[in-house]
Amino acid sequence: MANWFAAKTQKKKTSSVPQQLTGKRVAIVVTDGFEQDELVQPKHALEEAGAVAEIVSPNREKVKGCKSTDWGMEFKVDKQVAKADPNSYDALMLPGGQMNPDHLRMDKTTIQFIQSFVRSGKPIAAICHGPLTLIEAGAVKGRRMTSYPSIQTDLQNAGAEWVDQEVVADRGLVTSRKPEDIPAFNRKMIEEFAEGKHEPHRESGSSS
Repeated sequence: MANWFAAKTQKKKTSSVPQQLTGKRVAIVVTDGFEQDELVQPKHALEEAGAVAEIVSPNREKVKGCKSTDWGMEFKVDKQVAKADPNSYDALMLPGGQMNPDHLRMDKTTIQFIQSFVRSGKPIAAICHGPLTLIEAGAVKGRRMTSYPSIQTDLQNAGAEWVDQEVVADRGLVTSRKPEDIPAFNRKMIEEFAEGKHEPHRESGSSS
């Protein structure tokens, strides 16, 4: 149950983690089938660092995660993407999972929401299969990045320079490969989110 998650995140109040992200708001965009650890652990890390991290989804009320090949817990949706204002957020985080990005990349409203972060130069963090949605948003051409190995070719075909590293940062875009990389992913994500905006990515929305 999501009550477990809510109780766990309450511990942040007594954490000694530096509050690097106080005053920052982060949109975590998911739909059903996201890898659960890739939402829970980064969300907790963001909140420990002082950020407000909200689940934004095409779903209206709840989203359901996956644990490997099994269904996991349900989580409350804070904002439906159709009603969410990208200007009210400072950064974007994209968990992976196989089904989640496949469904997100087919949703035009979600892609438009993501594109607004790309065009404005706001920092973005994506892990595992999460970068698939960035292809649809025109965000990967000319970027150095990593991902789950099975989408390496997709990213390269879209113009990315793909590398096999636990975490890669390129001008405000943070990417990692898999759940085992989450600790390094969280550290770099918080660092980049604290830095704030970078130069806008000029390939956003481009078909070339």
